[in-house]
This record gives sequence, C-alpha cells and structure tokens, in this order.
Amino acid sequence: MNEKLEKFIKRYFTLYNLAIVGAIIVIIVSLIIILKPEGEKNKPKTVDGVKIVTSKIQENEEISEEEARKLAVKQFKKLGETINKDDVQVNKIQRQGEEYYYIASPNNTLEIKILGGEITRINSVIVE
Repeated sequence: MNEKLEKFIKRYFTLYNLAIVGAIIVIIVSLIIILKPEGEKNKPKTVDGVKIVTSKIQENEEISEEEARKLAVKQFKKLGETINKDDVQVNKIQRQGEEYYYIASPNNTLEIKILGGEITRINSVIVE
C-alpha cells in the first residue's frame, strides 16, 4: 500500500501540476475580486432598524413632487404609518446649496433630495 501511495504522489504532485493548480486558484480569486459587486452600493440603507425605500430616479435626474409624495408614502408605511399621498405636506427647502423636499405626515417627517430622489433624513436622523 505504501508503494501505491508513493507512485500516486510522484505521478500527480509534480511541480508542473502544482504550478497549474496555483495559477488556476490565483485566476479564480482575481475574478471574484474584480466581479464582486460593491458592498456599500448594494447594501440596503437603514435608519434605526428601518429599511430605506429607494427610488428609480438616476443620480443626475430630478424627482417630481408627485413622485416624492409616492416615495414618502412608501417610506411612512415602512415606519408603520397608514397614510395617503394626499395627507402629506410637501415643502421645498434648501440646505447647503442642495434642494430637498421636506415631507411631513402626522407622525413622521423625511427629506428627499430633489436631484437624485434619495431619502436623506427621516425624523431628523441622517440616512447614511
């Protein structure tokens, strides 16, 4: 049995075969690193354990007031509030040179950045 093991080791564990296996491992690891999606971009944002609703607006497009209302209602529902889009108050504000929709419901508030349609604050807590 010992002779069979030695023949097996000599036959399959040559320097050439080990180099090929090593090269394949390096290629696979490199592909995983290159093709891996960005973790920060794909992670759902949360504030105080509540998942933030995202819009389909591109970063360089402006969100309309009607779309902002719909997005706000979805977010308020995630916060446990039942509300219609007509029951929210929408104001346009400016902070540090950026324009936002400040949307208030009876129990919650949020801010949506007009350029990009991203929710930036919920109940005065900054979304990160």
